[in-house]
Amino acid sequence: MSLLFRHLAESFRKPDHWLYASWLDVITKYRKNALGLFWVFFPPIVYIWGLGLFFRAIRGGAPDEAGFLAHMGFGFILFRLMSTVVMEAGGSFGSYLPYIHEGHLRLTDYVLRPLARSAIYFLFAVPLLVIVLVGDAPILPIGVLWASLGLLVVLVNLFLYGTMLAFVGARFPDVNQFFSSVMLAMFLITPIVWFAKDAPVDTMHGMLMRANPFHHMLAVVRGPVLGETIEPLTYTYLGAMTLIGLVLAAVIYGRLAKRMPAWL
Repeated sequence: MSLLFRHLAESFRKPDHWLYASWLDVITKYRKNALGLFWVFFPPIVYIWGLGLFFRAIRGGAPDEAGFLAHMGFGFILFRLMSTVVMEAGGSFGSYLPYIHEGHLRLTDYVLRPLARSAIYFLFAVPLLVIVLVGDAPILPIGVLWASLGLLVVLVNLFLYGTMLAFVGARFPDVNQFFSSVMLAMFLITPIVWFAKDAPVDTMHGMLMRANPFHHMLAVVRGPVLGETIEPLTYTYLGAMTLIGLVLAAVIYGRLAKRMPAWL
């Protein structure tokens, strides 16, 4: 077993350093605010029912636009999960430098922490997502099961590529701001405020969308629940992406884990 998977197994056996700590990060952030945990729900509310209604009005509210709020709400909540992990991944090791210098060298804990924190925010937003689904689009029960499997694939990929980005960010700290700029560009070519059918295969924006990994990760979670078409390319893309991520993350972690503390 490679060093990455050995450390990952240990992290799951002893989750207090990343899972419990991530929960405390979320709770303590809002504890001193007058409205408390309400602020966890505020961004999804504004985006779904504020910007969602605005963009639906811009699109004309045609009959074929039914389910737009559910489409956009699902897209926003899941994209926030993915983008937050990517933007925080580069600082995963640097943020916990004192722990590393104290000898806590199970680096998977530091990669899992932003992933767990983002997943907690995602879970807080799920009740809002259920409300918009019930009010705006029919839910396919079997689709919930497939969406759960799709979400597992997304989380696995976020961990694998988050691990690689953590090493890049530790070696080249300036690159962390670059990740934020990239995610803004990815948002624009991910079908969140528009539908994938608006980007035909033979167009430039269609090719950019299909080259975008966040489109495919979003599609396998949102598509089954809302009954949206998932292209065969998406399954091929994610299969290749997961396999490549497994190999690269294992190799990079095995070779660089012991060197990383010297970079910080």
